[in-house]
Amino acid sequence: MRVAVLVVLAGLAGGTAGAWESEERVRPDLDRGSLVSLQVSVEGRDMPLYASADGRYYVEARKGAAYELQITNRSGQRVGVELTVDGLNVISGERDRPGPDRMYVLGPWDNTSIRGWRSSLDEVRTFTFVDEKASYSARAGKANGKMGWIEMAVYREHVRVPPPPPVQTYGDRESRNEKDEAPRAAGRAAEAPAAAPDAAYPGTGWGDPLRDRVRLVDFEPERGPAQQMTLRYEYRAALVALGILPKHHSRLEERERGEGGFAKPPRW
Repeated sequence: MRVAVLVVLAGLAGGTAGAWESEERVRPDLDRGSLVSLQVSVEGRDMPLYASADGRYYVEARKGAAYELQITNRSGQRVGVELTVDGLNVISGERDRPGPDRMYVLGPWDNTSIRGWRSSLDEVRTFTFVDEKASYSARAGKANGKMGWIEMAVYREHVRVPPPPPVQTYGDRESRNEKDEAPRAAGRAAEAPAAAPDAAYPGTGWGDPLRDRVRLVDFEPERGPAQQMTLRYEYRAALVALGILPKHHSRLEERERGEGGFAKPPRW
């Protein structure tokens, strides 16, 4: 199986700005046994990841902002990383299929950033948060039940072991080598999108072109993924409605209750 392998970019770094520091942050990349970490960076800043009671992860989408998926191999062996956004493979742009599909390959301890839909070996089209009707999947006629989903499946490299020499017995000079066949791993079932209070729901758009060179290598993945992770992205109002983020009191509610603090110096 031939897949695309990234020219690895070193030194990925990001900080959480002041407004995000007070909110609970979950780092699923630190989970025990994790092969590859996944972090969402919006306009150069790492976004907080939130966990719901049922174990799903959420990240806030910010309309019009470009985002990247930072992945880090935390093992000493090559791994294949299959990424899908809105149910579409980020390399081929096709709907997710059961079993291994087009993927990026990371060397031991490598890290890099996936910045958009792969349009060629030299270029990607930037991931941007847009309303779902303007998303790449909708505009390409490939909209599906996984709108607002970012999924990662990590595959170990299959190592071929030479078969043992044939054993010949009296009267049977021809050895029989049986080859086991196994079905491909079953696809992950899509769930219905959660309801939000507004009419606006985010999707990922086909953004501006960005130079991002890769090359092709031979990589034979194992039949099933060694790690899987799913992130849901929604606008803040939807995350509040889902109970992922706390509801903040509006200024109108403060005025209605007569709330206020000490006098502060005027700004102008």
